[in-house]
This record gives sequence, C-alpha cells and structure tokens, in this order.
Amino acid sequence: MKSIINKTLMVLMAIIALASCSKDDALLYSEAPSVYVYNTPDSTDYTFATSAVSKLTDTIRIEFRIIGKSSSADRTIQLEPKAGATAKAGYHYKIGTAVIKANEFSTIVPVYLFRKAGLKDSTVKVSFQVKENADFKLGYADKLDYRLSITDILSKPTIWDGAWAPYFGTYSEIKFRFLLEATGRTNWNSYPFPADSRYISQRAKNALLIYNQQHGDLIDEFGEIVTFPN
Repeated sequence: MKSIINKTLMVLMAIIALASCSKDDALLYSEAPSVYVYNTPDSTDYTFATSAVSKLTDTIRIEFRIIGKSSSADRTIQLEPKAGATAKAGYHYKIGTAVIKANEFSTIVPVYLFRKAGLKDSTVKVSFQVKENADFKLGYADKLDYRLSITDILSKPTIWDGAWAPYFGTYSEIKFRFLLEATGRTNWNSYPFPADSRYISQRAKNALLIYNQQHGDLIDEFGEIVTFPN
C-alpha cells in the first residue's frame, strides 16, 4: 500500500513539473523578440592616423543579437545617433544595412567611416542607440548603445589595455609610432589571433633591439625608456 502511495505521489509531482515547464516555455516563446549590441567593448576609438594617406574610408562592424525566436522574414534594427553627437551622418560616417535576416539570430552592421580634412586636428564622436520599432523591443538595458569616435590624430587604441598591453606594456604615443613602423600593422582596434600577437611582438622586439644598438635607448614623451615585456 505504501509503495502504491509513493508511486502515485511521484506521478503527481511529475505532472506538476511538466505543467510548470510548459507554462515557462509558453511564456518564453510568447515574449516579444528584442535586440541588443553584442560587441565587447561596446565602443571604438578610431583613427586614420595609423593608415596610409591614400586611405580615405574604412569600416567598423557592430554585432547585434536577438532575444526570442527567429523569424521567417527579415527584420530591421532601428539604430539612431543620440543627441549631442559631433560626428555628422553622411559626412563623417554612414550606417550600413541593419537587418536580422530570416531564420537568423544575429547580424553584423557595418558603419562606414570617411577621412575628412578637419579630423587632422579634431576628434568627432557619436553614440548609436538601439530604438524600439515594429520588429524589435529593446534587449538588455546596458547593451543598447555603441560609442564611436573618429579622428586623424594618433590615439591610444580602444583595446590596448586588454589586447596589447601584455605584449607591449604601458601605452605612449612614441611607443605606438614605433610599433606602427616596425610591424606595419594598421588595425589596432581588433583582437588579433594569439599566433599573430606573438609574431607581432617578436618583430617589434627585434626592431627595438636594432634601434637601440644604432641610436641608444628610445625615450618616450614621458621621459621613460621604451621597453616591451618579456
């Protein structure tokens, strides 16, 4: 008798659990789809100064992902500049197609940058903001903005501390200019593959060794000797 009661209780508990899961699933799939910025970091400080003077345009890419189900139709992301921007749409930059394709959960939106004469002595900025529209609600509250600055002045790469400091140490402009010449690399705002990092690091160390042998220690703008971590 006790065994029958225990089995009955187990069946009842299983039924309750299944009902609860079905309810949760229904809530999950009935939730309106929303979209958010996936990039980390959620900003780019871009400079044309690392590129040849003949380079007049470049592109950054912002990744977006959705919360909720995919769709059988394409859906548009509404992305707008926030108030106070000094970068002008159509002049300093242009936002490319912002669409989540049918049956997809993410997309890459290109932002085209234009090299203008005024950027030689100034930096313009804009923050893009995801806005709710007919296709998407807003996703995570802290992942709805993407900040962009554009200049033609040499500036510290956005990801220096996370990607490059382990190989090259503390940032300085003189150190960075040396790296540009020694390595030939122009894109310092995208994370490199580990093998590429090691190659670039060794190339820079070899170049610095040759420089020091020919000219003595390279001194940066802070009066510090330029060195790279071992």
